[in-house]
Amino acid sequence: MKSNRRRKAFTLIELLVVIAIIAILVALLLPAVQQAREAARRASCKNNLKQIGLALHTYEETHKILPNNSLGWGTNGHNWTSTQQGTQFVQLLPYLDQEPFFKALKFEVGTTVPVAAVGSPNIERQSINGQPVYRHVLTVLICPSCPAPNQRTGDRRAKTNYAPSMGAQRMDSRTGCNLYSPSGGYPRGYFGTGSAGHGNTPTGNNTSGLWSRALYASRFSEIEDGLSNTIAMGEVLPQCSDHVNNGWFHNNAIWVATTAPINFPTCPGDPVLPRGCHLNNTWMTSQGFKSKHVGGAHFLMADGSTHFISENVDYALYQRLGDRRDAEVVGPF
Repeated sequence: MKSNRRRKAFTLIELLVVIAIIAILVALLLPAVQQAREAARRASCKNNLKQIGLALHTYEETHKILPNNSLGWGTNGHNWTSTQQGTQFVQLLPYLDQEPFFKALKFEVGTTVPVAAVGSPNIERQSINGQPVYRHVLTVLICPSCPAPNQRTGDRRAKTNYAPSMGAQRMDSRTGCNLYSPSGGYPRGYFGTGSAGHGNTPTGNNTSGLWSRALYASRFSEIEDGLSNTIAMGEVLPQCSDHVNNGWFHNNAIWVATTAPINFPTCPGDPVLPRGCHLNNTWMTSQGFKSKHVGGAHFLMADGSTHFISENVDYALYQRLGDRRDAEVVGPF
């Protein structure tokens, strides 16, 4: 006997309803997936800083001083080539599982640690296995939340998303940005302890933070406010600064201060009014700590701990965290 029952199938309307339901579920789940991914990226970024902090402490324990930036600064100003032996990260290479790369670099004859002395080689001109040294990528210096490629497309310099802190340093405007009055301590140095413009000094007397732009590096004994109350390093966005985009190897790249508020917009696509304050070569604002994380940035304290500090943090508190000897009480942050 033939069956009169017909085989059931979806109608077009039913199919459209199913597709709509799936689209709604995807729309509901996608933000959660993105948040989970960003949480993983933030955890990885924070872990990078922890590794850098461990390297800093091991270096200081060995040499009784933190690694310096080798930019020469003499009576005639900059010495761009003869003393160019890299940044703090170059000296930290053996403590960041990069000892073979470090040993392949040719520093001043007879030294085991880079010494910024007139006449010493310019290591940035060197190559290893046919590759310029400044293209050497260090994954520990890259935050996975920052999608920007290696910087300066002409020479593909390996980027860094972390930089040492000069603290509440005097950061004069190059392009006429006057967001803050000098009487309010910005950009002239909030406490007066960092009076050297842009950190251009080889000494700690007029350096607010743990490093100057040139040669000075602090000892732990010079951090009078306490290691847990003083920022050592923080996140940066190389595409937002004409200097940071020189990469982790270049000694005129990562001189960054807490003077600018966290995440102050100087990046491509950021607000442009007032124009002078939002340029990537307005150093009082572009040479500040920034991240791709919503609401703030990660920081490494001198004791090796890491903290996510809100971009809405009280400005005075942020400067206290940046300065190593302001002698003011640091509240919760």
